[in-house]
Amino acid sequence: MAGALAPEIRQFVILHQDVEAVLQRCGRDTFDLVLIDLDGNWDRWVFTSADQAEAAAESMDVPVHHGWDERMTKRMNRRDHWNEPGGQRRAL
Repeated sequence: MAGALAPEIRQFVILHQDVEAVLQRCGRDTFDLVLIDLDGNWDRWVFTSADQAEAAAESMDVPVHHGWDERMTKRMNRRDHWNEPGGQRRAL
């Protein structure tokens, strides 16, 4: 499994501090693995099973949370990507 990961997912973990993951179902046969760093930067990857997503996180030594708890929600929202200067812009 570890060798099958896209280089981009590993790159996020390498380049960002204190990455943790949230695992959630996003479709009938798909699961999101949302990687979130200490500053609130995040990236999302889709897997075909919860086991596959957990194995991916484990191979990168990233702690996995099953669903959103208060701490991970606060971590995700730590950075206001929409309103900070130079941040992402909403579509008009």
